[in-house]
Amino acid sequence: MTEDQSGETAEVKEKEEKRKIRVISEIDDLLGIQGQAYMKGQLKEALEYAEQIIDLATPENLQSFIREQRDLIAKIKGIQEEREEKERIRLRKEQIKLKLERIKKLKTELQQLEGEFNEVFQTEDFLKASEIIENAKILLSKLDNEKIKNIWDDLEKKCSDAKIRREIVKIADELIEESPELKKEFQFDDLKLRLSYLIQQTKEKGIADYLKKLKGIKADVLSAEKVYIKTSEKIEDLVNKIRNFKKNKKFQEAISNCEALIESAKSINKTKMVEEYSQILTQLREALKFEELKNKVQILNKDGIDLLKKGGISSSL
Repeated sequence: MTEDQSGETAEVKEKEEKRKIRVISEIDDLLGIQGQAYMKGQLKEALEYAEQIIDLATPENLQSFIREQRDLIAKIKGIQEEREEKERIRLRKEQIKLKLERIKKLKTELQQLEGEFNEVFQTEDFLKASEIIENAKILLSKLDNEKIKNIWDDLEKKCSDAKIRREIVKIADELIEESPELKKEFQFDDLKLRLSYLIQQTKEKGIADYLKKLKGIKADVLSAEKVYIKTSEKIEDLVNKIRNFKKNKKFQEAISNCEALIESAKSINKTKMVEEYSQILTQLREALKFEELKNKVQILNKDGIDLLKKGGISSSL
């Protein structure tokens, strides 16, 4: 190596040394700032400085700085992960706390609503009771508690059953009031149909007192219907007898049966039949009178002829 070449090599080395010293100086400055950031807990900033230091140290192959910063990066990331885990735990605990508080608040509100429900239920204010149930459903949708939901399901069913029972009782009272008039008008089919329905409903809903009343009314209706059917059959039989007696001019028998028919028709409120056979009775009585008069004339004529034959008329003159 010539003297000139040696001189150039020394100059290059000197420049490299100066550059390296300048880089190390910059790294030292960054290390100072980084240290302050780290002490203040500014880990993100400390990481950024670590990256800058590595970028500066790498071209100069300053391995000690590079290893030191990589170790620091690993340490900071470990601290960050620990902090994040602690924050997650804190948030989870906070969420659990808030959830428990919310659950407690919901339970308290539902207990208050349950108290209100029981009060209005006792007064049979089912409209208000239904409103309370709807309000409770809104709260229940925010609460994951099957036990409490089952309680409100039972209350809703209780309210629904009570409303149905009250409606059944109302309808039953109306029928009980109407039944004498319906029975009087012989509307047995309508009565039996309505009674059967209400008996079934009161049995299913456990309304024992009304079940007993309705069964008693139905028994009376069935008994009255039997009488009605028997009377109708009797009337039909009397119609046939009257027709035959009239045909055979047995007016007295026809009149007796006609009178019996009118009485039976009155008893089951057959007004048209009463009117019809009242007219027939009048006709039969007139026919009987005519027949009796006719018979008297025939008897007189016969007696007159007998007297003529015997000369009784001449003797009497």
